[in-house]
Amino acid sequence: MEAARKSWRRPDILWLSFISVSLVLALLPFSSYIASIPVIRAEWGMSNSQSAVVFSAYLAGQAVASVVLLPVTDRIPLGRALFAGTLLLVVGNLLFPMLARDVLSGCALRFVAGAGHIVAYVVGVRLVSLRFAGRMRGTAVAVFVGVGYGGTTLSYVFMGQLLEATDSWQAAYLLTALAGIPGVALAALLMLGEERRGPPSQLSATSSGILSPSVLRHRPLLLANAAYALHTAELYIARVWLPMLLAAALVRQGRQPLEAAALAATWSGFMFASGIAGVILGGMLSDRIGRTLAAGVIFAASGAASFAVGWMVDAPMPATIALGFVYGFVTAADSAIYSTAVTELAPRELIGSTQAVQSALGFTAGALAPVVAGFVLDFAHGSVGWGLAFSFNGMLAVAGVLSLLLLRRMPDALGMADGRR
Repeated sequence: MEAARKSWRRPDILWLSFISVSLVLALLPFSSYIASIPVIRAEWGMSNSQSAVVFSAYLAGQAVASVVLLPVTDRIPLGRALFAGTLLLVVGNLLFPMLARDVLSGCALRFVAGAGHIVAYVVGVRLVSLRFAGRMRGTAVAVFVGVGYGGTTLSYVFMGQLLEATDSWQAAYLLTALAGIPGVALAALLMLGEERRGPPSQLSATSSGILSPSVLRHRPLLLANAAYALHTAELYIARVWLPMLLAAALVRQGRQPLEAAALAATWSGFMFASGIAGVILGGMLSDRIGRTLAAGVIFAASGAASFAVGWMVDAPMPATIALGFVYGFVTAADSAIYSTAVTELAPRELIGSTQAVQSALGFTAGALAPVVAGFVLDFAHGSVGWGLAFSFNGMLAVAGVLSLLLLRRMPDALGMADGRR
């Protein structure tokens, strides 16, 4: 361990700091739309399901880019791909508060931002993995991933405070998006640094730059990716609708809509930030007891929380907030387990295509599930609507546990976690 620590040279630590800060700055507006939904919905005359469609356009951009753009990164220098993804992400976020005026324009701009997000994030993970190969790679990647997760959750807090300070969702959104400009500048510096280091080692002379469909015939991978897709669907239902549930609860207690939205966004940011620790602890647990068992236990806990939280819109706020913190922790805690599992299950030559399929399936499910929950809320109003919407989320967790149990029974599962499945 001491030798590994000594191998972390100061330039590498500085480089990791730069790439992590670049990501967190670019992701700061990630939750700005979610925090603003109560205000934007009234301004644009949207239903709950339409509000969810605008949110899900971001995840649709991630899903499409996973299939179309990520395989191309085997054929171009990763530094250039990182810069291009970061630029696309930041431009999409900057234009949203300036140009989005209805569902269609909002969806288009969020789609662009989502496509840039997945490219910047996945390419960043690959760059960190290459830079720290054999030198505490897992720790370095965990720092980058943890910082990225922090950026998406802290944006709730910043947006909540800015909504109160500006009384305008456009001004608040634009202020968070402006933070991405120095993130783009850092990505440009990283790109130049990578090109000065010499020819990129990740370029593949044999890669076609397109997705290999053979991963779709690998049953253990399909089960692992099904569990990941259900996890992602559950996570994004929570991320979209938990702040809305808190805002609805606050309005019922006499708060004004804008004030309720700001407070709900701030509380949600802190709740989801607890998931940063959850991701790390979940990964550690899977190393100790196995991937499927750890993910199954976490999935069961998050499912139980889903079945409970939707019926608490009229409960005392301290109780709802306390459960919200538990919910934020458990819905994120299994996030890293699936990414690790597919690298252990996939044939070495198909890891890139496997990651692309995993991302595409996950973000497609994540895009559709909040819309379904929105339809439930449109048709079943009041307390019953909230209860049924989050109970639907609980059913996703049940399906996820079943997928993990099936995977655990397969011989290939012994390839995970040194045989601990």
